[in-house]
Amino acid sequence: MKKLLLAGTLLMAAMSGFAQVKNHQCGTDEHLHQMMQSNPALQLEKVKFESNMREAMKNYNPANYRTESGLKKKSAPKYIIPVVVHVFHANGNENISDAQINAEIAFLNRSFRNLDPDSTFRRKGEFVTPAGDTNYFDFKNLAADAEIEFRLAKKDPQGNCTNGIVRVYTPLTNKGNDDLKKTSVWDTKKYFNMWVVRTINKGNTIGIAGYAQFPFGPGGGASTDGIMVMSSYFGTNDETVTHEVGHWLGLYHPFQISTDSCGLDGDGVMDTPPTYFNPTTAEPLRNRCNNRSFNTCSSEKPDLPDMQENYMDYFTGSCASNMFTLEQKARMHTVLNNIRIPLWSPANLIATGVDGSTTTPCPPVAAFNSQARTICAGGKAQFIDFSYGGPITTYEWEFEGGDPNKFTGKNPPLITYNTAGTYDVTLKVTGPNGTSTSVLKDYVTVQADKSSLPAGYYTADWWYQNNFEEQGWQFEYENPFNQFRRYGISYNQNVSMLYPRDPFNINKSVGSVSSLVSPSFDFSNASNPYFRFNYAYAQGTLSANLGGGNTKDELKVLTSVDCGKTWISRVTYSDGGTNGISTIGTGAAGALANSIDFIPADQSKWKTVTISGAQIPKTNNVRFKIEFKYQGGNNFYLDNVHTGLTTGLNNENLADAIGFSVQPNPFNVNTQLQYELRQAEEVSIQVMDILGKDKGVVFSGIQQAGTQSVEISKNAMQLTTGIYLVQVKIGQNSFTQKIIVE
Repeated sequence: MKKLLLAGTLLMAAMSGFAQVKNHQCGTDEHLHQMMQSNPALQLEKVKFESNMREAMKNYNPANYRTESGLKKKSAPKYIIPVVVHVFHANGNENISDAQINAEIAFLNRSFRNLDPDSTFRRKGEFVTPAGDTNYFDFKNLAADAEIEFRLAKKDPQGNCTNGIVRVYTPLTNKGNDDLKKTSVWDTKKYFNMWVVRTINKGNTIGIAGYAQFPFGPGGGASTDGIMVMSSYFGTNDETVTHEVGHWLGLYHPFQISTDSCGLDGDGVMDTPPTYFNPTTAEPLRNRCNNRSFNTCSSEKPDLPDMQENYMDYFTGSCASNMFTLEQKARMHTVLNNIRIPLWSPANLIATGVDGSTTTPCPPVAAFNSQARTICAGGKAQFIDFSYGGPITTYEWEFEGGDPNKFTGKNPPLITYNTAGTYDVTLKVTGPNGTSTSVLKDYVTVQADKSSLPAGYYTADWWYQNNFEEQGWQFEYENPFNQFRRYGISYNQNVSMLYPRDPFNINKSVGSVSSLVSPSFDFSNASNPYFRFNYAYAQGTLSANLGGGNTKDELKVLTSVDCGKTWISRVTYSDGGTNGISTIGTGAAGALANSIDFIPADQSKWKTVTISGAQIPKTNNVRFKIEFKYQGGNNFYLDNVHTGLTTGLNNENLADAIGFSVQPNPFNVNTQLQYELRQAEEVSIQVMDILGKDKGVVFSGIQQAGTQSVEISKNAMQLTTGIYLVQVKIGQNSFTQKIIVE
């Protein structure tokens, strides 16, 4: 195909070698492999499917699949497929127009019916090359009219009028995957679902233009059956959708099955010559339109050149992606007659409105969004209409708590919200075919424009009172199936927060972002503020069939001064950069196999992350976000998250700066806390048990500059055998140290 390069599994096999390739590729093979990992029964279904297909092809006769040539008009299609297109967008160019969707359906039908752009019958296999030679290829007698036609649905699953297009606003359009499909799907037994997104995320694999679900199951289940395609490849006279639909109808790549890519079984279709494609040696862009005899395999008899014009291979140029063969047609018909029968049944064509009968005009659908749903009091929100259907003649808006609170027209002005709270937004659209109203409850959250927390020491406390959420710290998840949880291994306390590894993506973690967001702080008059935390992490290693190498996970720290409306990145840790994300080493040493569960045994396996100085805005409403993007690595631990003010010690790691030590530790009579102050400081030292219960204050008051020694007595404090926590507070900063009593 002209713009699709490699299947996902092949790309993974040479990830490092192809890092510079900018074109996009088919991800169907990788998608199948991932599903088989999480669902081993799918491997058996695949074997069964291929066995049944071989049995069906024993009776294959090409004469049964030829259609009359030379006609200017086609006969009626043998199979009609109802289609629904789900457009996931964030109000960008990915929100493609109805016209672009209709253009894709028209192009798809030309491809499957073997028609020229003017919809007249194409002479079999005769395609114009740059040199103008129309008698160029050896396979013109194999080009097939698949007799399949795709039509946008006219009735939705409830029997209501539709144009077969659904538009859904979501920032996850940048991370298209099977989980996103499930948020908008129509019965896949009755509709062929197509999902359009801005970008597709399949773990480390980059640049996927589209992927399909093969017809054998159970796989991802009915809720994911269909194809997902990048918006830039949909309705642009590109063969990406045709290629993916071929997969959906049971077609493989010509090099699919055999491990050496030149086996005679290849794609299980005998009239497509086997081809060899190895991304580590073959050129990624194979444009051989000027080489009629280009041949990568000589295993078949007679030895034929590669079928560059086949939709299911990886060739580029004007001669490529122009035909399905007669036996590919037979294979697709076998799938339609045995697996996808409900789709094209006469009863379903009537139920979905694609039987050709007259349907009533559709009413419009009211839809809108605001890219900033959380703002500060006194802030402004911009609302964007993406209502569809129609035509639409009037728009009526209502903004609870906003100024103005009503507006008539498609594009409302900026709406000001002056009072903290949560507010509804309503849009009513009207046209000659009817009216539609959309009410989004509690859609806008307005927060105080100034923080009530002055500069000082604050911590996300999940180890002492475990009240970090009540304090205003919140975890946010793109994927709800895998979340941070308390875990009994930590940097310097008794628990941390663990994001568990998901090596086989069973919990759909790959590609998702999880964040810890702080409450708002007032740093307008702060001197030397800082934000600090500790984390421990080991990257994962990909299996050989996925190309090997380390996963490409990422950690970011961001700040916001407008209640989270916008964020500025302050530091990034990722694979391959100067700030590597692993805490156990670099390169291969920084990653662990999927069979190993990473547990940081001591503080040397943790990193300290600090932002300070100009990285922290000197305003009265500063928030911090720790953002972790999981791409299949090992366990990620987060601990000791806090903000504070740097003391006169001119060192942000307080325990190290004062040379803090506990000797002996463990102890059975008493122990000495020793440290050095460079100037007079207010000091408080408190002992707590492991559950956070106060055992007493060891010292509280002003200490002068110099060496300090404070004793903790087992008997005096009535301590029994066990683990205790010593909290040392110096000025506005503090840290905690474990002690063990024997």
